[in-house]
Amino acid sequence: MSALSHLDFGIKTDLIERECYGERVHFKKYQIEVRRKTRMAILVSRDKIDAYIVSKAVDAGVVLHEEEKAISIIQRPSSIVVETTKEKYNAKAVIGADGVNSIVSKQVRDSYKPDELALCIAAEIPATNEEVDEYIDNAIDIHYGVTKFDYGWVFPKEKHFSVGVAGILPLMNNPRNIFMSFIKKLGFSTDVVAHAHLIPSGGYEREVCSDRLILVGDAAGFADPFIGEGIKYAFISGKLAAERVAESYENDDFSKSALDSYKGSCYNQFGANLEYSLKLTRLMNKYPGIFFRLLSSDKKVLDKGFEIVAGRIEYKEYMRWLVPRVPYFMLKTLMPF
Repeated sequence: MSALSHLDFGIKTDLIERECYGERVHFKKYQIEVRRKTRMAILVSRDKIDAYIVSKAVDAGVVLHEEEKAISIIQRPSSIVVETTKEKYNAKAVIGADGVNSIVSKQVRDSYKPDELALCIAAEIPATNEEVDEYIDNAIDIHYGVTKFDYGWVFPKEKHFSVGVAGILPLMNNPRNIFMSFIKKLGFSTDVVAHAHLIPSGGYEREVCSDRLILVGDAAGFADPFIGEGIKYAFISGKLAAERVAESYENDDFSKSALDSYKGSCYNQFGANLEYSLKLTRLMNKYPGIFFRLLSSDKKVLDKGFEIVAGRIEYKEYMRWLVPRVPYFMLKTLMPF
């Protein structure tokens, strides 16, 4: 929901596959569920929403080149050259929105370190809408502790479930086995086609600009370390990058020093939130037994965390609320009043 607020247009209602009003969380023997009267999020299929956003860009005048992969970036004093599998293009500036394996980023900074990446493996599991509703009606299903620091999810969609697991890359040994064990435990068929992808962890200090180059979204490392969300930060950073490049066209200055104001704009909009998300993630990974147990046994802790997903509070506020209450919540869990 908070991601959509950063678009200049609405989305078609037929793209919304499910509405989310709650969350069910599991950890070992604990399970808890929170429901709300107001909608907290919507669930869509990424391929469909991406295609819709591309169509809106084309409607606005963007020239789309499909089935044409960029293979190299060459920086020159007065231009930048993008070489693809079909052609070479000269430009004043390039915005790199080419994901976690960005070739544009190689002109800006070093590659991500392994512990700055999460590995996700997921699959779409066919089901009738009645089966989806019976499993979990208009809520998301989260399983902490799939392995030591990992979590799994079941998202209800239109005539299918989106099921997956995610964890810090260096600790995801045999990810396919982890995934298959997870879906088997939940009673789903293991006859599925699973896909793996990487997500960068935000909150780190990184370069996002070079002469004539700006990185956005996953290419810049703008993703939430705790829940893995990247689309909201892609929307915001993409808009800020476009505004910065437009300013450079006005004064014909595409130098790094000129473009670096974009980095400051990103920090002002969401940088601190990603930093605190990283702090919370590290704290939970250090004490998984404590925090995963809290999230799966205390409704106040879970309900307050849901405010982040809805975009109503940021991680800093959540941590300031949560950390002083940890001893009380743990005592309450051990000795229910």
